[in-house]
Amino acid sequence: AAGLLIAAAILYDLTLFLLMLRGYYVAPFAQTLTLIAGLLGLRPGLPIERRVVLILMSSALGLTLLVEFVVLEGDIGRMNTVFKFYMQVWTMLSVACGVALAWVWPATRRQWNPTGRRLWRLGLGLLVAAAALYPLLATQAKWQTRMSTEAPTTLDGMAFMQTTTYNDTAQDGSSQTIPLDLEYEALTWIQENITGSPVIVEAHSGNPYRSIAARVAMYTGLPTVIGWDWHQRQQRVTVPDTMVWNRVTDVNRLFNTTDIEESQRILDKYDVQYIYAGQLEWTYYHPEGLRKFDQMVAQGYLEEVFRNAGVSI
Repeated sequence: AAGLLIAAAILYDLTLFLLMLRGYYVAPFAQTLTLIAGLLGLRPGLPIERRVVLILMSSALGLTLLVEFVVLEGDIGRMNTVFKFYMQVWTMLSVACGVALAWVWPATRRQWNPTGRRLWRLGLGLLVAAAALYPLLATQAKWQTRMSTEAPTTLDGMAFMQTTTYNDTAQDGSSQTIPLDLEYEALTWIQENITGSPVIVEAHSGNPYRSIAARVAMYTGLPTVIGWDWHQRQQRVTVPDTMVWNRVTDVNRLFNTTDIEESQRILDKYDVQYIYAGQLEWTYYHPEGLRKFDQMVAQGYLEEVFRNAGVSI
């Protein structure tokens, strides 16, 4: 029996070593604790509540390791697989560890000597304090990275636009800085003056991550011809990608073409009721294509309902 245990321990250590060589650095921690919690949870005669807590711990730790090997088809890298499964991991661990703490705390008082009890509670306090630092420090760091220091502290999710600028790459390759206060004014006008759910067309961004494309749809709730790039492709991964790319092509053509009849065909195809020509559109598309909307107004194809120094609708 002792020989089998030694052989199993050597084989287990070798497995962990090989996994680490392949880049699975979480394996020694997650796999070991998964096995320990799982075996403890399977002990005969264990009260059912303790069995549930241990199995929750083992399952959560097992999921942490599982997403290192298994990825959902159509994911971008492992991003969605990891964070969506990790949401379940944190939920299970929070339930299990909350109960476990309620059991362990009085047990230390009954069974441990004073020195051991103080050391354990000191370690626990340091861990809780370290975890508590995250919302305090990370929130401030994210705010400083993404927001103007002049942005107000408010529950209004659009208020930052009054004091913040946005940087993007123009169609000619140059870097452009867009002040968002004029966009804020236009979006507020839409919220206050457009009723129902008419389709609005706005720019599509080739930047798949952290762009403000689809900002009109996001801030007003109005349907748009094509939404945020990665979400549209991810949510339709099992259908022909032409469903998305045809719309991208049509939106880009609408804003770039100088052909009024072609523009009208695209507007009719998607039953577009409003065209949003803001600073992002002027950044992404050719000026001649955007100026044709003024020509369409002059010729009676369109009616201008809003204009400020940076946006026309």
